[in-house]
Amino acid sequence: MNKLLHSPLFAWGYLLVLGGLYLAVGWILAAYDAPILMWIWTMILIVYIAWANLGAITVAMLWVVSIVWIAAYTSATPLLMDWKGPTWAISIVGVWIFAIVVVLMLAFSQQALQPLSWSRRWTFYRLVIVTELGLIIGRSLYLR
Repeated sequence: MNKLLHSPLFAWGYLLVLGGLYLAVGWILAAYDAPILMWIWTMILIVYIAWANLGAITVAMLWVVSIVWIAAYTSATPLLMDWKGPTWAISIVGVWIFAIVVVLMLAFSQQALQPLSWSRRWTFYRLVIVTELGLIIGRSLYLR
């Protein structure tokens, strides 16, 4: 198991899963019709996490909690759904848990990608490209 975690195959798989997760984030933000300022702050936070790694977890979790509280306060639901009551609450909790997983995956990505022997700077560039492309593709895949 330890050899698998330190193999290039695992690292490439990790990068692929990370891209898929951020594709889902883009889709979810589009589904909830997030304002442009939320998109911009999310993109800035992604760049910060990609560079600071584990040091960015606190700020990232603050952002996640802020978004969830705003969604709860405004009773936000995806545009194509009209969820009420327990279904709405479960969806908010689901998005919250998903966002925490996504943040942690990005925060631990530098360590997961070490078997590829990329410099810190090139790992950062590749993480930003993969995650930002995921957001953009996810947004464009959302159909209203």
